[in-house]
Amino acid sequence: MQQKKLVKAIGLAATGAAMALAAAGPASAHVMYNTALWSGADGWVLSGGSSGGGTPVEWLGTPDGGLPMGFSAENHALNWAVMIHSAGQVLEVSAAHAASAYNGAVVDLDTANGAWGSWQVDPANPTFTRGWAHNTDFGLIKSEVDTTIRLEVSKVNPEDNIFNYGITVFEGMHTGAINHHSAWNIGYISGVNENPAKVNNPFGGSGLTYLTHGDSSVVEFFARAGQEYTVYLGGNDINGDIFGIPYGYKVNVSSVPVPAAAWLFGSGLLGLVGMKRRKTQSA
Repeated sequence: MQQKKLVKAIGLAATGAAMALAAAGPASAHVMYNTALWSGADGWVLSGGSSGGGTPVEWLGTPDGGLPMGFSAENHALNWAVMIHSAGQVLEVSAAHAASAYNGAVVDLDTANGAWGSWQVDPANPTFTRGWAHNTDFGLIKSEVDTTIRLEVSKVNPEDNIFNYGITVFEGMHTGAINHHSAWNIGYISGVNENPAKVNNPFGGSGLTYLTHGDSSVVEFFARAGQEYTVYLGGNDINGDIFGIPYGYKVNVSSVPVPAAAWLFGSGLLGLVGMKRRKTQSA
């Protein structure tokens, strides 16, 4: 009798998960872009650039071209932002997508081959490295639902001499002053010493709490509904230099629906119940 009740409960849960998936509907998330076209791997939010001040640079995909998600750090760079409205969506952040979605718009999406463990501090000790903030691209992500988000970064030009990207994810948005010419990840060595990447507000200011990082072009993190997350993106090429070569990139942003996990969990429980029933019958 207890097994029958358990099976019925799991069946109801699985049915509810399936209905929730069906109700999610088509993708409604969108990607927003900074239209600033600065030299190098930048994307300042005010016309004054790194010095701050001036008028706000127009954005694509935001109300009246304003800054996304209430971002207000005046002397900060910000290249793109993603808003997820429901789970199960897959979006692309790229210059090609911007041109397609916004009537041929041209946006600056490139990150130099520095920014992540590429500046060799001591040529006699090439394993001791540090990145450079100036080479970093910045993104914001916000979801209206609880979901796991997967970021996959890749180059857009097959001939570019870069093969993996460093990604750092922080909870929150940057506030206050920033030193965009600061070094970071000093001494970072993949798999050996990754603690330098696990710090809050690496370029100064406040508002950022370290969440996760990866140096092989892919990271995953759980996003709470309504919370902003900041992405620091840079190439992880240990033969690079301070400024490096700006390489174009694209980011696939995948939102994993929570109901799908519930469905798998329910299916697993059903399998366990079936195994137990067969063992009882054979006994």
